[in-house]
Amino acid sequence: MVSKFDIFSRDIVIAVPDYTDQSEQKPRPLIIISKSLFHQNSGFFVCVGITTNQKPDPYLIPIKPQHVEDVELKEKSQVMCKRIVTVRSDKITKRIAKITPEFYAIIIKKIKDEILEL
Repeated sequence: MVSKFDIFSRDIVIAVPDYTDQSEQKPRPLIIISKSLFHQNSGFFVCVGITTNQKPDPYLIPIKPQHVEDVELKEKSQVMCKRIVTVRSDKITKRIAKITPEFYAIIIKKIKDEILEL
């Protein structure tokens, strides 16, 4: 189990999100988009999902090798900006990588401009 203090914004983690539209709850890759102070005070992380689905969708952003700092992802993947979830810290099992600040800004801009009224 990963300590909530070892996880930061921009981290790619493996966790078990509570997707309401899926009966099977299994570990999935997620990107942490919330701030560290929020994590420490609440025990929750706000995340967006990652999928290997390559179908065109206006709310998916392809992840290119230059978007990831620590490792190369094994499969072609996309960020699911429409799949925003909160995850309890005890549901995160592993940290696998970190996205670049520039790619994080692209994700946040997409969410702010096309999904949320902020």
